[in-house]
Amino acid sequence: MLPLPRGRRDVRLAQLVRMLHTPVALEDGLAVDVSASVGAAAPDATGLRDPPPLQRAADAAPYGGKHSGRAHLATTEHATVPSINGRRAGGPGTRLWGRAA
Repeated sequence: MLPLPRGRRDVRLAQLVRMLHTPVALEDGLAVDVSASVGAAAPDATGLRDPPPLQRAADAAPYGGKHSGRAHLATTEHATVPSINGRRAGGPGTRLWGRAA
């Protein structure tokens, strides 16, 4: 967990998204555009303290605006997303109880 003041979170998350949006040069000289959906969670924004629930909230955060190209900070709403085997319900490996991804 990286403690950041509330005012710096949006700035740091935006910086991370910009860094991840850098084209990747391939061996043949072509460049591939890369983007990422980023989710983050903080105890004061989610009401959670334990790392596994914080991680699940961070995982759930970007799905509402997955193609927005922005980072999403988890809220208390993301903290209540159902999980199976410790993972966001509906994700890979969560269709059956006890099955690994």
